[in-house]
Parts: sequence; C-alpha cells; structure tokens
Amino acid sequence: MNPDELKKLWKTQTSAVQLTIDTTVLLQLLKRNKKHFEAMIFWRDAREIGVALLMVPIILWIGVREHLPWTFFLMIPAVLWVAGFMLTDRMLQKRRQPQLDNPLRDCLERLLAQVEHQIGLLRNVFWWYLLPVAAAMAAFLGHVTWLTWAGGWRHRLASAVIIAVPTLIVWGVYWLNQWAVRRELEPRREELRALISNLENDNPEVLPSGEMSSSKD
Repeated sequence: MNPDELKKLWKTQTSAVQLTIDTTVLLQLLKRNKKHFEAMIFWRDAREIGVALLMVPIILWIGVREHLPWTFFLMIPAVLWVAGFMLTDRMLQKRRQPQLDNPLRDCLERLLAQVEHQIGLLRNVFWWYLLPVAAAMAAFLGHVTWLTWAGGWRHRLASAVIIAVPTLIVWGVYWLNQWAVRRELEPRREELRALISNLENDNPEVLPSGEMSSSKD
C-alpha cells in the first residue's frame, strides 16, 4: 500500500468518527476561559489607566522644573482622555452583556461579545488612544522646533531625530495591537462562532444530558 492510499484511508476513518461532548463539561471549560479572558483584560486596563494617571504629576513636575513651553502640558488632557475612555468603556460593556435562558449559549454569546469588542477597540486604537497622545506630543515638539529653528542645522537635525523617535514608537504600538488582533483575537472569535453555529444547528456531537462518548458510523 503506497503513501497516498494510506492518506486516503486515514481521512476515511477519521471522517467517520463523531466525538460527543458533555455540555456540562463544555460549560465549565467556557466559564474558565471567560474568567481568564476577563482577568487578562481587567489587568491590562488597570495598567493602562494607572500609568495614565501616574503620568499627570510626572508631567507637571517635569514641565515646571524644566520651564518647558505650555504645549508640553497638553499631554495631561491627552492621558486623562485615555484613562477616562477606558473607564467609561468598561462600565458600558458591563451593561451590554447578553442575557439568555440557555447557560451554554449565554456563556458563548458573552464571551464572543467580549472578544468582538476587544477586536473593535484594538482595530481603532489609533483614534481613541494613539491620536490624542500623538497630537499632544506633536504640538509640543513642533513648538520646540519653531523656537529653536534659528539655532542652526544642528538644532534642526536634533529636532528631526526627536520627532522621528516618538513617531516610530506610535507606529510600533499600532502594529503590535493589530498583530495581537490577527494572532489572538480573530482565531478566538472564529472558534466561538463555530461553537455557536453548532448549537444553532442542533449538532449531534454535543450531548445535552451529561455524557461523553465517541462512535463510528
């Protein structure tokens, strides 16, 4: 028997196997997954909000100590906007959780809603996170460049380098967020959609009674 025939035989055998899964076990796994996902998002938001609030006194201290131009303090409303946006978003999401009679379907829908919301946030991270901070930085750096423009080519070159560094950082943060969406969140969303589709189609592979078995046709 050649390798091609073995491959065909293997596909035939595996396609005939149906795995039935206990819905109680599946629900427990989903709840554990949901709890882990919520904890991960909570601590991420807590870090971001904490850093944003910590930046306010640091910006004030540096600006006053170094006698920086007034545009430097535009960073304060920018970081407060980010913190406020994230806090408001968390409160709104708690009110929008779907409520269903079926515990398994309810857990799946809640987890899917959370994943889709995170995808939307990261897809639009430039507008609500990066743009306010980048605009404040651009105003300050542009102001400094204008004030030092008469200082010669060395000052201009230094200004160009200073502007390029935060620009690259902003681009890198945006790219990392989009990579996280493609690598982590979108595959998770497709898995949840597939599970929900199986429930809607009354897939016989899921047993309602609390049994777990496998069978061959």
